Amino acid sequence: MMKKSPEEKFKFRIYYPWKTLLLGTLLLFYALLTHSPVMQSLLHAPAEVFQVLYLQAGFVAFLVIALTDVRAFRRQQLKLKESMQQLWSNKRELQLKAQTSASHTDKLKSFIGDKLLEYIEYDEKFLHFKSIASEVRHNGVISFDKVQSALLYAKDHSLPDEQGTQATLYSEALVGMRYLWDLLDLSTTDNMALHIGNQITQCEEQVFEAELQGQSLEDLPVSPAFNPRQALIDSLTLHLGVGLSAENPADYNTEADQQNDLVMFDDEHFFRVNLQSCESLLGNANHFVLMLENLLRNAQFFAGKKQYKSPFPAVAINLSERQQYLDLAIYNRGPHIAAEQQGQIFQLGYSTRRVKEHNGKGLGLYFVQQIVQGFDGSIAVHNIENSEAEYHLRLEFADGDIHNLTLNQTLEDGLPLIAGAEEQEQKQWQMEVSKRLVSVEVHRQGDDNVSRLQVNNDAKNWFDPLCDDKPGWQITLTGRKQEKLSFIPLDIRGVEFQIRMPTLSGRLDGIPALDNGPDVDKLDEHFQLPDDF
Repeated sequence: MMKKSPEEKFKFRIYYPWKTLLLGTLLLFYALLTHSPVMQSLLHAPAEVFQVLYLQAGFVAFLVIALTDVRAFRRQQLKLKESMQQLWSNKRELQLKAQTSASHTDKLKSFIGDKLLEYIEYDEKFLHFKSIASEVRHNGVISFDKVQSALLYAKDHSLPDEQGTQATLYSEALVGMRYLWDLLDLSTTDNMALHIGNQITQCEEQVFEAELQGQSLEDLPVSPAFNPRQALIDSLTLHLGVGLSAENPADYNTEADQQNDLVMFDDEHFFRVNLQSCESLLGNANHFVLMLENLLRNAQFFAGKKQYKSPFPAVAINLSERQQYLDLAIYNRGPHIAAEQQGQIFQLGYSTRRVKEHNGKGLGLYFVQQIVQGFDGSIAVHNIENSEAEYHLRLEFADGDIHNLTLNQTLEDGLPLIAGAEEQEQKQWQMEVSKRLVSVEVHRQGDDNVSRLQVNNDAKNWFDPLCDDKPGWQITLTGRKQEKLSFIPLDIRGVEFQIRMPTLSGRLDGIPALDNGPDVDKLDEHFQLPDDF
């Protein structure tokens, strides 16, 4: 339907009854002619034209046309009245819209004005903070040197005690002061990533100079490299207050040059730390510690929630080296990060913890990305999902009997459910064991590896040994005589951060840097070279 124009929508004209007026005039003139023979003779018309019958017929026609015009006039009056009413109603609507728009405009002006004032105030505060920070930095150097000298003197001249508690306290205080100074140093820089990159470049120059002079890195006054394994342990023990113990105590060595593969847990079995052999990194260890502290505090916050608790450690840390790159993976049982948020979580001021009881400042992950870029590394985040699976179980009993079972794992609202053949899905599968069980073999369809679990009197609980950090299932034996076998699919949903950084030898060999920042190579796409003209 075509939209009517304003002229067609509102009509304010009433047409004059020309037909009735004209016909009435002609009828009167005809009536005069019928009663005036003199005028008839002047017209030279036949006498039959002026009969009374024709006059009567004309009068009837006049009445019909007059009634038609009267009806048309009434309809025009009604349309005019409706148009006037519609005009007034539209006028009131326009007035209401104008008032609403004016109100919205005032609110928008007020909002923009408030934001401008906030930005102006923020700029003033930022400039004021920079001036204060430079003064704090200047005075902090003097205070730091005094405190560091006092702690070093106290550490070297403290009275020996049986457990070395005093020396340990002084060492931890010294580590804390150096970490505090490095935080202050980073907080007063204009570009954190560039500042860290410049320091790493200076460390690289020191390494080259030491090689040319035939010196060892340990002989330098300040070591240009650090052990990332020890930095990770220090982050957990000294800064997060986590007590760690090795899965195999014989493998544990607190020396910084320890390179044996090591698996550690905390006292509450909340963290699982897998440390593999890896090379040193160039730069300041405290920058690496700050990155780890922000990632691990984030993982602690989410994984400590009741809805994310699990029978296996909620935070898994894997540190390894591959192709002259340090690989660090931190997994936690926290909420998934939406795809549209994954590109925003590293922005300054953006936080996913916008809830009533906790308001994130949006600084932690921003610091993490800046530090990673300073180390010429890359950082990525992935959501970990549950998946459907088919498990084949082989039960071996003491009398030689072998039972083969097939269990199907399905998903309901993302949660795993398990069921045997022609059974209903449930959270765990159970079976009664009437005789002594010797071993259980678990094979996942599509996987070449087979997990074999030996059953003895001590072991009654097993997790998937092929995936220690994110086990997909748990097997338990309960009862006094271990008469009930349970297979429990585990919910492994969570988030994993993956970080890669070039190692010491990688930087010296000139391997390409991993930078997750903007693609600067595309900036010159729209520019022409001189040869193009």
